[in-house]
Amino acid sequence: MAGLPEDQKERVLAQIGATIAEVQRVPVGDLARIEPRWPQLMARQIEGCRARHQRLGLPQNFLDGLDGLLDEAEALIALDAPPVILTGEYIPENFLLSCDDEGWRLSGLIDFGDVMTGRGEYDLLGPSAFMTAGMPRRVRSLFAGYGYSSPDIDFTLKRRLMALLLLHRFSDPVRHICIEGWQRKAGSLLELQELLWPV
Repeated sequence: MAGLPEDQKERVLAQIGATIAEVQRVPVGDLARIEPRWPQLMARQIEGCRARHQRLGLPQNFLDGLDGLLDEAEALIALDAPPVILTGEYIPENFLLSCDDEGWRLSGLIDFGDVMTGRGEYDLLGPSAFMTAGMPRRVRSLFAGYGYSSPDIDFTLKRRLMALLLLHRFSDPVRHICIEGWQRKAGSLLELQELLWPV
């Protein structure tokens, strides 16, 4: 997707958001029994979050705000919210694109190896970290495809996404946030959430 014209990136991101929403409308059924279960996974992730990010080299100015965010995490992510199907891996390597008369479009999705159930917004993190690059139109396209309007992308949603980003099973902001120089552009987790999800 990196080489696509900007309008085509926005188009594909809207299709990715719509695809995530479509997958999440499928009834969970027997997938509800798959481990890890969302409440237990999030509890483990909250418990090990600081140590994980220290080990992975998250700069101190971001670690400084981590305890406050973790104190809010359970309330923010609503552990008892109705679960949906999650892959946790809506990342560029897992999309197939094709070109038609209107331009590039999403034509396939692969890799459900990490399927589980939980809070739907968890699956917005891959495209947010790897594909939107903190660009407002890209962010709005992804979220509009998912079913969120610009007013929905408020402080509470950004705070919840920031918590989920740091609690993700494969979270490694230093290596995964694809915004050039993001560590210089944001001085705190609050500034980082605005950088990642501008509107």
